[in-house]
Amino acid sequence: MSAVPQPAGVSADACAPGKLLYGEILEFLYREAALLDNNEFAAWVELCAEDIHYVMPVRTTQFRARGAGFEEVSFFDENINSLRTRVARLQTESAWAETPPSRTRHFLTNVLVKATDRPDEFAVAANFLVTRTRAEQAYQMFAGRREDLLRRVAPSEYQIARRRILVDQTVITSTNLSVFF
Repeated sequence: MSAVPQPAGVSADACAPGKLLYGEILEFLYREAALLDNNEFAAWVELCAEDIHYVMPVRTTQFRARGAGFEEVSFFDENINSLRTRVARLQTESAWAETPPSRTRHFLTNVLVKATDRPDEFAVAANFLVTRTRAEQAYQMFAGRREDLLRRVAPSEYQIARRRILVDQTVITSTNLSVFF
């Protein structure tokens, strides 16, 4: 049996739990979650690459044939400019959906890191639970899976180049989707 070829410069073993690279990425994800939970959105958006694609597709329970011509519909499909606009708006008095601000907790688990064809980029998958409460509104929870592409920009420093958020719910009952995942 032949071995699976690995990208130049990064071995599969380097991405395993307990290895330095895995620890760096895990720490990055934990620090990112802390920024979001502390409403430090300006610092959070700085973790995003200039070419970021941040998308949360609508999940359905319908089974469709491949190639049936359906466009993927998203709750949001953003780039760095739209993310910066959202962050700037949250810092004004016009962000009524976040007045008063939400209190969130981001939990990540089952983090898997894989090397890609580029030695400076890593595919990171994780399960998430985001809890949210705001004013007298009911407690809200979002559960699902995140598929990230993280780019190393300096030793031990990463940026989010892509984030795909796959919520488990097919119907979002939240009052709004003004939180970041």
